[in-house]
Amino acid sequence: MSFTYYTVDSGIEASQIFWSFDSVADHVEMCDHETTLQTFLDSLPRNQPILDAGCGLARWVFYLRQRGFQVFGTDYAHAALVQAEHAEGGGHLFTADTQRLPIRDETLGGIISLGVIEHDPAGPVPALRELRRVLRSGGIALVAVPYNNPFRRCVINHLRKLRDWQKRRAGLKLDFAEYRFSGKELKSFLHQAGFEVLSMHADDFVPPLGKGLWVDSSSFFGYRIGLFDMAPGRKRWELNARGRFVQAVANMISPWMIAGGVLAVARRV
Repeated sequence: MSFTYYTVDSGIEASQIFWSFDSVADHVEMCDHETTLQTFLDSLPRNQPILDAGCGLARWVFYLRQRGFQVFGTDYAHAALVQAEHAEGGGHLFTADTQRLPIRDETLGGIISLGVIEHDPAGPVPALRELRRVLRSGGIALVAVPYNNPFRRCVINHLRKLRDWQKRRAGLKLDFAEYRFSGKELKSFLHQAGFEVLSMHADDFVPPLGKGLWVDSSSFFGYRIGLFDMAPGRKRWELNARGRFVQAVANMISPWMIAGGVLAVARRV
């Protein structure tokens, strides 16, 4: 079942936090650390246009174009695209709402949606139907959402609910940030939107980086020392010794135990 994640207003939208601090080059470099990297390279068409819908700093746009893919990117956060273009150039980015794409029906051979559709309180199906609209028949969609993994279901979610209760009792206003879905839920949403799911993959970073543990507590498992600051000489997403130990033990059991996200490879039908 899905879990609803709330945040206190920090002045930055929850959907924009991922790209708001590090450089474009840092983001592009992170692609090499993705556990799902080979899935991207194997699944996306090389000779057809691909759109990264909700690309942020466009890390996948730049990374995949360097490898011969015809990728373009869009995001409604114009400032992120300006930052990306200033750093990398290329003219492959445009500003748009991913639920109302300025693209004709059945135009694209592939589409990428990473950490986007979970931010709509009404649910992800309308956003997925828009992605399907612009895909050609048989086109491939790579869709990733935060994963309600076993560690979260057993431990983190209960701690979050307690902390949310404490914040509300203290008079703080909590805003909806995102849903965290199970793999079964993501499959169901894709089927409702007109996709055939071809495969599902645990979405995280390879050591010494960690996506799930770092998001769950970047100060306990990582090197965050302030609201957003890192300890000197340390990177965002880098796990400390405690985090690396938990990551190693969990991954010996299953890559799904602490995975930060779930990635679906789906085909338009």
